[in-house]
Amino acid sequence: MQAGRPLLMVTDGVNWLDLRSVLIVWKERARGTAGGCRCIAEAAQGVTIVELPEDAGDGSAAMGRVTDVAAWLARHGLAVIARILEAARNQTAAAQLEKIAYNIGAGLIVAGAYGHSRFPELILGGATHHLMTQSARCVLLSH
Repeated sequence: MQAGRPLLMVTDGVNWLDLRSVLIVWKERARGTAGGCRCIAEAAQGVTIVELPEDAGDGSAAMGRVTDVAAWLARHGLAVIARILEAARNQTAAAQLEKIAYNIGAGLIVAGAYGHSRFPELILGGATHHLMTQSARCVLLSH
């Protein structure tokens, strides 16, 4: 992860890498994620970019960010959909990501890893930890 190259995680129960649909989880501080996965996304029939805003009032700014990334990928010939997720009271970020991945039939989730320090991540879990250990699909992580 420290080498700056994406890492493909394959959890137990995943039998093959399905690139027909790819979900890119966008965070502004993880800008390298979209660029690092472009070659994989080019093999996909469909790409969805999603952001889960950290602040409740950040929806329009988040939509602007994912729309910009979607436009950049579209200029490279990809069919891209941009979405934002609203915070759900009863669901973790990881559960929301898994749900949207399921709904769009994503065989691969692309995400930045460890946006926070590793100590809280190890103690509390988190979306990255969930994606690395429990995802029902392949995950391409970029640090």
